Amino acid sequence: MDPYKLQRQNAALQRVLADLLATEVKDPRVGFVTVSGVKLSRDQTVAQVFVSALGGEEARRDSMAGLKKARGFLQGRLGDVLRLRATPDLRFVYDDSLDRGLGVDTILRDLSDRGDLEDEGARRLRMKLADLQPPAELMRALRAGGRIWLVPHWNPDPDAMGSCLALGEALAARGAEVVVFGYPDPPAGFAALPGFADVVPLERAAALLADAPPDRLVMLDCHRIDRAGEYADVLAGVPEAWTVDHHLVSGRRVPLDGWVEPAASATALLVMRIVEELAVADGDEAGTALSVDMATNIYAGLVTDTGGFRHPNTLPLTFEAAAALASRGVDVAGVTEAVLHRRTPAGMALLQRVLATLETHGEGRIALIRADRAMLAETGARLADTESFVGFATALEGVEFVAFLKELDDRTWRVSLRAPGGGDVQAVAARFGGGGHRAAAGCTLEGDLTAVSAALVPVLLDELAS
Repeated sequence: MDPYKLQRQNAALQRVLADLLATEVKDPRVGFVTVSGVKLSRDQTVAQVFVSALGGEEARRDSMAGLKKARGFLQGRLGDVLRLRATPDLRFVYDDSLDRGLGVDTILRDLSDRGDLEDEGARRLRMKLADLQPPAELMRALRAGGRIWLVPHWNPDPDAMGSCLALGEALAARGAEVVVFGYPDPPAGFAALPGFADVVPLERAAALLADAPPDRLVMLDCHRIDRAGEYADVLAGVPEAWTVDHHLVSGRRVPLDGWVEPAASATALLVMRIVEELAVADGDEAGTALSVDMATNIYAGLVTDTGGFRHPNTLPLTFEAAAALASRGVDVAGVTEAVLHRRTPAGMALLQRVLATLETHGEGRIALIRADRAMLAETGARLADTESFVGFATALEGVEFVAFLKELDDRTWRVSLRAPGGGDVQAVAARFGGGGHRAAAGCTLEGDLTAVSAALVPVLLDELAS
């Protein structure tokens, strides 16, 4: 097996296990356990999980006992989140390197000073924009210049496309040859994004790959090339691929190298920090390289992914970023109107039909809506016109989970999931090979409408009961 691939799998396992321990294991004995590393066997059947724990010998014994008890649960959730064909057998190994290098009291003081003993929610409330630090390896790759392709996920939202456009402008200003790709039938609001008129259709990627192959590819707002849909095979031919994304790692494929930071409200915020760090590296400590066009594209991503600053991912650092972008001259009212509220006449006709499909389950706690191909044909609308339709269903009083089913092809449905009641739809999406965040996630299901609903609703009901 390719050792580099094995290393990336180890990193993915470590990241997911650390998140599961922090958010889903309720046993107080594992409260201060840290996953220091994972070593997957070459046949991928066994994973040694190296852990350390705060406290004395008795606390360490309790922590290992808690991990042993949670092993079955962790293996199951690991398989759900990463969609592994076969989940490796987890074997917890105590890593005493911290104990040998530093006294426990010193470690506790250091963690307390840094705020690491706080829960994740408290830590995020304290975060500043500058705490989002791009990985050095990613920055080296971007500073190397050359020919760079920037690609959003299939059916991109303003966060994905705005991130591509902002990063593309910044890299081009440094002398890189940049191509920003887009997909057919973009939403109406995209016309307001500076630089969108120059986006290259992905259908040209194969010809460009043959004539002028890029040095590297960067996927924005997704961490796997397969999120490019039918163009994934072409993009897989690029020799070096990176990601910048704020979604939790999910799916059975190992994520691309790069920057995956779920604490960010939007991928656009990560791009903002990359642009600022590129400027600092060029001697621009004040960050004046962030042009009004870049700031506009970043703000478009920020305002949409926070639902106009209404979603739970809206944090103090979100407003810090919004203020900085507004100070660059962004027309915040105009951008918000364009990307959140503007609709085509066909889109409005489609919305009327979609809302008429509303059905509820679980005593009104689950709402389903759908947009099928017949509706698209009747109205002349496109799937891109369904952007933010799911928000209308989340407004229904008493609803805790919403599923919006969009028919892509015969027996193929894209499902957008939301949790306005504070539940975890990322766990639901992961069951079907998808991903996202606790409050917003998505997946793709195969089958007719009856079969898809029959598969989805019980999982949502189980999640409500958990």
